[in-house]
Amino acid sequence: MRRQSPARKAPFFLTAACAFVVCTTASLAAHADDCENVDGFSPCIDVDGLWARPGNTRFFGTGPSQTTAAGELSFGAAVSYLRRPYRLNLPGPSTEPREVFVVDNALDATFLFALGITDRVEMTLAAPVTFYQDGAGYSATAGSDETLSRSAIRDPRLGVAVSIVERERTESANGFALLGRFEIAAPLGDGEAFAGSRGGTYVPAVTASYRFDRFEAAAEVGARIRGEEDLGEDTWGTQITTSLGLNVRIYEPIGLSASAEAWALPVVAEQSEASGPLVPAEWSASVRAAPFFAGDVFVQAGAGTAIPLTSFAATSPQARVLFTIGYAPLGLDSDGDGVLDRNDQCPGAREDRDGFKDDDGCLDPDNDGDRILDAQDRCRDEAETVDGFKDDDGCPDLDDDRDGIPDEEDQCRNLPEDKDRVDDSDGCPDTDDDHDGIPDVSDTCPTGAEDKDGYNDTDGCPDPDNDGDGTPDEKDKCQGQIEDKDGFADDDGCPDPDNDLDGVLDGSDKCPTEAETLDGVTDDDGCPEPNSKSLVRIGPDLRVGIDAPLKFKAKSADLSPDLEKRIALVARLAKGRGEDIVIIVEGYPDKPTDPGGEALGLRRAAAVKKALANAGFPERRITAASGDLTAKRAADAPQIELSLIRSNDHSE
Repeated sequence: MRRQSPARKAPFFLTAACAFVVCTTASLAAHADDCENVDGFSPCIDVDGLWARPGNTRFFGTGPSQTTAAGELSFGAAVSYLRRPYRLNLPGPSTEPREVFVVDNALDATFLFALGITDRVEMTLAAPVTFYQDGAGYSATAGSDETLSRSAIRDPRLGVAVSIVERERTESANGFALLGRFEIAAPLGDGEAFAGSRGGTYVPAVTASYRFDRFEAAAEVGARIRGEEDLGEDTWGTQITTSLGLNVRIYEPIGLSASAEAWALPVVAEQSEASGPLVPAEWSASVRAAPFFAGDVFVQAGAGTAIPLTSFAATSPQARVLFTIGYAPLGLDSDGDGVLDRNDQCPGAREDRDGFKDDDGCLDPDNDGDRILDAQDRCRDEAETVDGFKDDDGCPDLDDDRDGIPDEEDQCRNLPEDKDRVDDSDGCPDTDDDHDGIPDVSDTCPTGAEDKDGYNDTDGCPDPDNDGDGTPDEKDKCQGQIEDKDGFADDDGCPDPDNDLDGVLDGSDKCPTEAETLDGVTDDDGCPEPNSKSLVRIGPDLRVGIDAPLKFKAKSADLSPDLEKRIALVARLAKGRGEDIVIIVEGYPDKPTDPGGEALGLRRAAAVKKALANAGFPERRITAASGDLTAKRAADAPQIELSLIRSNDHSE
């Protein structure tokens, strides 16, 4: 994760530093005037010897061994209650000295700030105050009527810390860390409230720590270099600072740990023989929790007492209760993936840095969640469409058959559309565009349906005029026979070989529009003979009429010459009516009741059929049968009846 530049936060510290220097310089003379000794006792001392440090530390008396992360601002507060931090033994009415508690109770707080300039350098600011204090002050000494201030501003400190030996910035890192710091405490505190020195205090220090598994040991050595002040027979001034602490982590999920520590601040100024060395010292035990932002937010509470190293230890409280709270970002990155632990949802697993959710700190082995690992996924940021088509490449297949029609609209998503301008939007190949049962690959007319009329039905093309005579089949009464286009009945589709139906074909008919009178006289020229009458005729109902009795000799099926002549004329007339004419011949016996009458009728019909064939009419278009003997007929009814019908069979 990219950290914020410290340049954005530096103005705050630069302003504070400048103000600090100006105020320090201006206050030196004024503060000296406030520090008036009272019978050899100076009020310009700091009765709270525990100076809290900004940053992420597990101890009260030992500063952190690592700096705030670059570009980060840490802040917090340390609150301390002190019981009888400053006691004097003054002469009493008897030989025994009397105890005077100059400061009996005090509630102090220090507001702490640090700015990470780099990962190894930080600027620090500590602003201590006293919220409340009580005690006798110096009123118990002779000649003093001063009362103790209930609250006070204490000497603020501005400093810089440099990491000399950097420990890896991970939660579980082991090893040694070493940090050096230098602070200046400005004499801005209340000069009459035991809240600071007469002049500036210079505070160099070195902090070291060693961490192994759950344990961490820390130590600090430094100094508080300042001018000397009289405390009766004792002298308060420059101090050597030492501290030692041990921390053990108890429960990692919430950063719970426990610490024990001790610190001592021996004064280096020469003391009187009567008083002996001045060595303020304390110890404390505490519990710390850091449940939020990977340990960057923490709270710590503890308590301790003075360590009686000497008989008189001014600024060593009989008891102390401590509480700290703070936000001190160390920039921990336990898995080294560039995502800080406080933002890392998977601090124990490295982010894979593939452009997909790279700020959550988690490995994303399958970015698009399609169950195909990114290492094998050709489209790792687009989910596979699991539809049975190339489901192992990890890419969405929005058009499986690549026919340009999205699968969600494609009715045949695995078969490409054939793009032939017939139903091209449904995504299905149309193998028979005109749905005539003939595949397009064999269909000469793929967009025109075959008419399935028995004529050339395998080419796939409709045949609106099978015989090609210009008369559409739907109007053609003689499909398969070509209209002869001779100006006579040319719109019915039928050939008219004998326009006047006189049995003389038009090609030989000298009078094609006038019927020949078939009377046995020049019947071949096609012209009528005046005052003559045809011996045979075909009526509108296609029944054949013959002007002669159609009779046989009794019980005979032999044709007389006269009857045979007339039958030949019938064949001639029928032949001129077209190739679809069929002649029906029905034969009857002499009497319906004659034994063998049906057989006799059939023989007579067969004899007529033979005569028709001999006269040139196709035999296959002649049907001979016995007439219906049950039908009521006149006594003189003909023994042969002939009628014509049109047939669908046009072949010869």
